[in-house]
Order: sequence, then C-alpha cells, then structure tokens
Amino acid sequence: MPTTLPRKNDQLFFIDKEVIVVKVFLSFQLAEVRYLSSFDTFIVDINVLYQYADERSSISIKLLGGVV
Repeated sequence: MPTTLPRKNDQLFFIDKEVIVVKVFLSFQLAEVRYLSSFDTFIVDINVLYQYADERSSISIKLLGGVV
C-alpha cells in the first residue's frame, strides 16, 4: 500500500509508466489517472500507484493459458 494517499495532479507510477492523478475516489480507493503523453483517462486502484517505477519481472497471463 502506498505510504501516502495520492492527490490530484500528483505524478506517480502505474507499474513502469508515469501517470498524473486526475481525480481520487477515496471511498472506493480508486484514482482516475492519465499517462503523461495522453489525455485519455482510466481508473486504477490507488494501491498500485507508487513513487517509483516497478521494475520487477512479471509473467504474462497468456503463458498461463489465460485469454487476453
């Protein structure tokens, strides 16, 4: 969990991409964000927003037999 709650206009990282917080919905622990290079917004759980990029290795759901 993030140490501080995100606020409007904060620049944070969603996985390894930098985003800007557009709006925060604390009741639902969600944030509306957008990538720096785009004006399109999307909603994410505030617990996946970090001060630094997440550089951990991950595995695709496709490799596990999932459909994307």
